Amino acid sequence: MVDDHFAQQLKARRKNSSLTQQQLADKLNVSRKTISGWETGRNRPDIDILRQMAKIYHISLDQLVSDADKVDQSQNSGIIRFTRNSLVVMLAIIIAERVTQYSTRAGFLLADILIFWILGLRILASRKGIRRIHSLRSGLFLGAYIIFVIVAIVSAYVYVFNMGFGLQYGIGFSGYLGLLNLFLIFRHKFELK
Repeated sequence: MVDDHFAQQLKARRKNSSLTQQQLADKLNVSRKTISGWETGRNRPDIDILRQMAKIYHISLDQLVSDADKVDQSQNSGIIRFTRNSLVVMLAIIIAERVTQYSTRAGFLLADILIFWILGLRILASRKGIRRIHSLRSGLFLGAYIIFVIVAIVSAYVYVFNMGFGLQYGIGFSGYLGLLNLFLIFRHKFELK
């Protein structure tokens, strides 16, 4: 019996990983024709090959053979959208405060560093960035986000560099918004387990 859905899913996974049939065949030590047979539904890979494929695609075996990722994607899409929007709001607040408020040179430098930090986080949270780091729960994204939140909250709290009140408020608000976002990411992470 031919299972078109499974065959299409295998093909979609390969394409999402930016692999050709030949590249995947080389990684699995099979021929390109074998990969083609799986993707057209003429035959199916055995369990050992499926395990190797799951490892190559950085997913669980369950996600590879079922539609579990559709449920994960719908749950993840909300948290990803909230994270992207939060980063845009933080960026807008800090840029607005940077442009409109009076501060010391060091305060402006801190704001500039935080602006570039948020831009980096936003790039990681983009579609292409998530494809590279595989999720918002990756160590790279979470580590960078945690450092941003700590720097923003602490610098606003201790009134570092005698920055103006507006800049202090904007940076502090961005830090607390990031803290809320991190809480939601971690809560979502543990709900999935």
